[in-house]
Amino acid sequence: MSEHLEFISENISQWSAVSKVTPEIQKKEIRPFVILSLKELEGIEDERLSSLMNAEKFAAVRAIVRHFARLRSATKSLWGQDDVKTFLDGLRFSPECTSELSVLLCTEKLYENIPKHLRMKPGVVSLQWKIDVSLSQSTIETENPSPQRRKEIMHTLTHVIVTFVLTDGQIRTYRLSISQFHELRYVIASALKNMIILERRKCMKKE
Repeated sequence: MSEHLEFISENISQWSAVSKVTPEIQKKEIRPFVILSLKELEGIEDERLSSLMNAEKFAAVRAIVRHFARLRSATKSLWGQDDVKTFLDGLRFSPECTSELSVLLCTEKLYENIPKHLRMKPGVVSLQWKIDVSLSQSTIETENPSPQRRKEIMHTLTHVIVTFVLTDGQIRTYRLSISQFHELRYVIASALKNMIILERRKCMKKE
C-alpha cells in the first residue's frame, strides 16, 4: 500500500454508510454532485441544493469530496489516480463512476479554494531518531571527570535528534534532551491509549 493510499484510506470503517448508497449512483450524476458539493463547502448558494431528488446520493459524494479536500490541504504531492480508484472501489462505486470521480478528485483546480474550516495540519509520514553523544564525550575528554561526574555529564549533555517527515514534504528536526525525549514518548503513548479507548466506545462507532 502506497503512503497516499494509506493516508486516504485511514479509518476506512467510517465509510460503511456511504458504501450502502454508492452502488446506486450513476455516472451522469457524478460531475453535477461534485460541482454542487464544492459550492456548498465553499459557502456558495445554489438553488439546486434545495430541490435535490437524490439527497442521499449527493450526501455520499459530498462526504468524499470533503474528505479529499481536507486531506489535500495537508499534503504537498498530488493524488495518484490508481490510489484514488482503489479507495473508490472499496466504497463499492461502479467502474464507470470510479473512473469519472477519480479523474475529478485528481484535478488540482478542485482544491484551489479549500475553505479554511476544512484545512488540516500536515500529518507525519515518518519519524526517525538518533542519539548524539558528541558534546558529552567532548566534555568528558576535557574534564577527565570522576565516575559520578561522568554519569551526570552523559545524562545532561547527551541529546536525541528527532526528525519528522510531514505529508506536505516538510522535514522538521528537533534536538531534545533525554528527559524531553522521554516526555515526548509519554505524550505520544498517552495519546494513542486515549484514541484506542475512544474508538472502543459505542458512541464513536458508526453503523
